[in-house]
Amino acid sequence: MEESPDIGIRLRMLNNAVRRYFDRNSEFAKKLDKLTCSNKWIMGYLFDAEKEGRDVFQRDLENNFGITRSTVSKVLSLLEKKELISRESVSHDARLKKIVLTEKSREIGRTMRREHEEMEKKLRSGFSDEEISVLCGFLERMQNNIASSESGAAVKKQKTARKE
Repeated sequence: MEESPDIGIRLRMLNNAVRRYFDRNSEFAKKLDKLTCSNKWIMGYLFDAEKEGRDVFQRDLENNFGITRSTVSKVLSLLEKKELISRESVSHDARLKKIVLTEKSREIGRTMRREHEEMEKKLRSGFSDEEISVLCGFLERMQNNIASSESGAAVKKQKTARKE
């Protein structure tokens, strides 16, 4: 009987391959050294939001990328230090800070978008639209499996803490 492939390892290998590809081939990466692949995905999200006229706040990044508040805060601080974003107060709530691209980041945005589109083409190569849809559904289910097990663990910890 053939052994079932380890999905986690396969996903990690794909993630590493994408990161290495961008690190080796990206004009954008050369202009923005010391940014991780995930930082670049966040920049792409910000470019798309600006193009669509949407305001982006820290919570949006937490929710869309499934990362913690502290991680997003560190990423935003790095991007701010590199003068790629600024955080601006909004009139309706002084506590909220809108994340805004700088002129420096807009200049390289087109290059980044082109490189992202090239990577998407490579990833989708050889797959039908239906297969891509099915794959995305599977990946979403896996993500939900992880999220539900994390929230379940948090509930168990809370119940245990109350008993003590």
